[in-house]
Amino acid sequence: MPGLWGLIHRDGSEDLKLLAQLMGERMTYHPSYRVEQYASVDHRLHLGRVSLGFVNSASQPATNEDGSLLAMMEGELLDYEDQRRTLSGFGHAFQGESHAEILLHGYEQQGRDFFRGLRGTFVAAIWDQPRRRIVLVNDRFGMKPLYYTRIPDGLAFASEIKALLAYPAVSSDLDPRGIAQFFTFGHLLNEETLYHAIKVLPAAGWLEHETETGRLTLDRTWRLEVGQGGGALSGIEAIDQVDAAFGRAVERCVSGGRRLGLSLSGGMDSRAVLGAINTKQTPITTVSLGMPGSIDTLSAERMARVAGCEHHRYQLDQGFLSRFEVHLRRMVHLTDGQYLDQCIVMPTLPLYRELGIEVLLRGHAGELMHMNKAYNYSLDHAALGLRNETDLEAWLWGHLRAYMVEAVDGPLFQGDLERDRESLARDSLREGYSESAGLDPPAHRIWHHFLTQRLRRETALSMVEFHSVVETRLPFLDHDLIDLIFRMPPDLKVGETLQAAILRRRRPEFLAIPNANTGTRVGAGRLARSASKFRMKVLAKLGAPGYQPYERLGLWLRRELRPVVEHILLSDRCRDRAIFNPDTVTSVVGQHMAGQRNHTYLLMALMIFEVGQRQFLDNETDEAPGSSHLEAIDCFKVS
Repeated sequence: MPGLWGLIHRDGSEDLKLLAQLMGERMTYHPSYRVEQYASVDHRLHLGRVSLGFVNSASQPATNEDGSLLAMMEGELLDYEDQRRTLSGFGHAFQGESHAEILLHGYEQQGRDFFRGLRGTFVAAIWDQPRRRIVLVNDRFGMKPLYYTRIPDGLAFASEIKALLAYPAVSSDLDPRGIAQFFTFGHLLNEETLYHAIKVLPAAGWLEHETETGRLTLDRTWRLEVGQGGGALSGIEAIDQVDAAFGRAVERCVSGGRRLGLSLSGGMDSRAVLGAINTKQTPITTVSLGMPGSIDTLSAERMARVAGCEHHRYQLDQGFLSRFEVHLRRMVHLTDGQYLDQCIVMPTLPLYRELGIEVLLRGHAGELMHMNKAYNYSLDHAALGLRNETDLEAWLWGHLRAYMVEAVDGPLFQGDLERDRESLARDSLREGYSESAGLDPPAHRIWHHFLTQRLRRETALSMVEFHSVVETRLPFLDHDLIDLIFRMPPDLKVGETLQAAILRRRRPEFLAIPNANTGTRVGAGRLARSASKFRMKVLAKLGAPGYQPYERLGLWLRRELRPVVEHILLSDRCRDRAIFNPDTVTSVVGQHMAGQRNHTYLLMALMIFEVGQRQFLDNETDEAPGSSHLEAIDCFKVS
């Protein structure tokens, strides 16, 4: 998958060259990927980059004028031109058009402070020869994972854990803290992974490693601080500023002349993105996903027609279900088994490639404008009434773990992990929300946790899937827009208010197209929404076209996918791993299959974990029945 890898060692050796090559091979899935490598003469430093070649396509590594600094970067700067003009004004001479060169000159000019204001999504490694140190840095919101680990007399880092595990000295011992997070909350928190020796760079991370001393320091270039965006906003002033900031954010994301695509659903977030695009001036191809007869795909098609877009629909039908285990293994391979996913986007990836899309816009982080519909972070009256940190922890603990282990009868894990799981998860949760101490009102700390934890540790891995075939851009994760959102009162951003206002000004025709989450027009009153939800529930059960959800994973696991579940979780291999309590796993599977309990997400988490152990620790080469190893990881093969 596109990303970076590297090794830095105090002494250097020929062996490091071979290890670096192996790391790169583990990240290169397709001949179309561009691979660039650098090795110092003394073999102390090895850097590599895999890219799609759609954006920031100039050759790397980049160097400064005298060659004392060197950098590799994966990703892009949306403010490249502005930064180049500013740095040129300070007298810096540019040798090419690599975005990595911007980082080098900015590093020379301002050091760490330069990275505080950069717009874009990126990870980079900067080699500072005079100081004999390497710096790892990423964007403000940490949307491209970069993992790192100490090695004897050095440091190894990569955009994929599997690349680090290619190094024999890197321990593959599991981390109880990471496992506790994954199975309690459905995603990892803070800087942990499922492996004790491997950490992930935090958002706005700044990691320095000094080669001579081995000293490792970790800091941040930016933090979301209380009141940093100015005074509080409310009413029409807030809506005006949000509308303007959102328009600018979308404009930045569609600039550059790339072939654009948009993942379009029937909800509010991608609808707002499309509504802010002048499709007559900026053509964009839209793609929707869902079961036959789903309200999501029907609403998306209507919006695409109104906007005059070329639209394509991918249906989750029997073909998808028949290849589900292949999709599952492919997804685990791409995300290193760190992501609890439904696998429904996996068969769509070849479609983006076939359509010639180079840059794909997604609506992630739009939930920050309507936090009453934000998965297990969805706000209720209790959240809006939080008074103190005790209330906050109780709310987060109750809501974030509700859909994983709450309904499990008996111990899920064996040994110390079962005993320590809750305390490890609670400690992790406290560490995460401690960053928002002092933020008022307390409900805003849930927004903060969603932004700094769920988006960085869950959404970022969703983008990893798409990034295997296209560049991704997220208009809602814009500096100015996020600052404005945190200056607004909670009640203004828990429903459709903000996005309805944006659509009313920019694309009012979209207001009449049903919101797939409510089943009625955007901006409808409470009674109309309640009646519509009841009608949707009844008609969905009756199988009425136009009222189906976009997926029925729980039902599929119970019915068509039952052999997959049992093949993985009730196998001797899973039992012999001695991590899970086999009786509890058998009970969980049985309860779900009998319709007694809904264990959808726990079953998926268990399967993802087990498949990950087989791929990355057992080095399994046998894939799902009827598929080859290459087919299982080839993201471009049409399903």
